[in-house]
Amino acid sequence: MIQDVLKNLSPELISGLTQQIGLNSSQANEALTTTKDSLMGSLTKEVSTGNFDGILNLLNAGSSASKSPLFDSIAGNLSKNYISKMGLSPQIAGMVTSFVLPKIISTLSNSKSGGFNQADLIKMIGQSAGGSLGEKASSILKGGLGNLFK
Repeated sequence: MIQDVLKNLSPELISGLTQQIGLNSSQANEALTTTKDSLMGSLTKEVSTGNFDGILNLLNAGSSASKSPLFDSIAGNLSKNYISKMGLSPQIAGMVTSFVLPKIISTLSNSKSGGFNQADLIKMIGQSAGGSLGEKASSILKGGLGNLFK
């Protein structure tokens, strides 16, 4: 699902990164790859620590997602990755993060009417990160919720 969102948003994001922020085309494409990798890394970390409620709160927050502590954590990791992997200055990295992350989270939030639940989260993580992470998320949720999802 995350890859689909990024694929659908790519033209808009690349246009904004080049026209509004001043990245060249190559940098804009690299920023999208870095964004995908960083988001998956952040979500993997959150899943491995069992922070399903935090992820669900972020996905269901709509326009107020940027007020979420998890949003701040993901944004910080994303900016650090732009700096370390792309060599962007902290100022430009912050601008890129502020441009792309709200659009991605908003598109994810709006992609499911009625909001996300834990089963949706397992499916999304499994599709985006591969079976092993989805299986781990499923196992944690099943064990922690009295086998509700078996």
